[in-house]
Amino acid sequence: MKFLSCDWGTSKFRLRLVDTSKKEISGEALSEEGITETYNQWMATGLAEKERIGFYKKKLTAAISRLPGNIGKDIPVIISGMASSSIGLLELPYQKLPFIWDPSGFDIKKITGDEDFQHTLYLVSGFKKDDDVMRGEETLLLGCDPGDDAEKIFIFPGTHSKHVFVKNKKGFDFRTYMTGEIFRLLAEESILWNSVTRGDDDESFADGFTKGMQENLLHSAFTVRTRQLLQQAGRESNYQYLSGLIIGTELKDLKGRNAPVYLVSDKLIKPGYLTGLKLMDGTSQIYYLDADEIFVKGHSRIADYFI
Repeated sequence: MKFLSCDWGTSKFRLRLVDTSKKEISGEALSEEGITETYNQWMATGLAEKERIGFYKKKLTAAISRLPGNIGKDIPVIISGMASSSIGLLELPYQKLPFIWDPSGFDIKKITGDEDFQHTLYLVSGFKKDDDVMRGEETLLLGCDPGDDAEKIFIFPGTHSKHVFVKNKKGFDFRTYMTGEIFRLLAEESILWNSVTRGDDDESFADGFTKGMQENLLHSAFTVRTRQLLQQAGRESNYQYLSGLIIGTELKDLKGRNAPVYLVSDKLIKPGYLTGLKLMDGTSQIYYLDADEIFVKGHSRIADYFI
């Protein structure tokens, strides 16, 4: 069976052609047109609300056209992420915890194809608790193996990082951290923008991580500037120092927990989080899972049940 796997997040878009029989991805299309950018474009059109789904389908059509080969009109599309949010193509209500590793319990909206867009869409809803929400991470969770009944922590870094707490093969709690968004705002739109530029410096990252674990971010963030002014720290060094500060601030809530930690991320984010987790006390078991592979596994489980 073949299907199109779409990860339509806040700031990124990714579409892959998946062959479940061969367990392989035969093509993918990437763009920076995440849901926020797409929604802004939609609002600028001034079109009636009833036209919204059609507008988003045109974005999908353009992405499908960039995939290699001939994509049959009968190939379904499974979409996870912010596409099912209030700024997506169609808002779906959140499901309530606990999270169970069974796709049959997922809230999936089937949208039958039409003349303009013949592919059938399967839109995946997210999960909520009393004071937090997630969309997209539920698909990653489904692609992970809950293992035995012992407590585990799954970390999904990103624009809005998630820590999901699992026990007895159920997701019973989670927390959201605005890690990626705060880093971008500080690095690009605050007074710190002229003090940082992308580069590598493991020692500065470790220094920032340690400070992030110990201090208040509203104070420690300003030390990025004072490092440049008073200590002549380079901008590349400061970039990693700021990254360490932000990641350390996120992970400090896990300090002292002895449950195994599963980091589910792409390869670009992997080094910083793995370094930070190893620097922490009390985190004895750390495992890495490639987010791209896990996401497709999650969608494949959905495809096996719903398609």
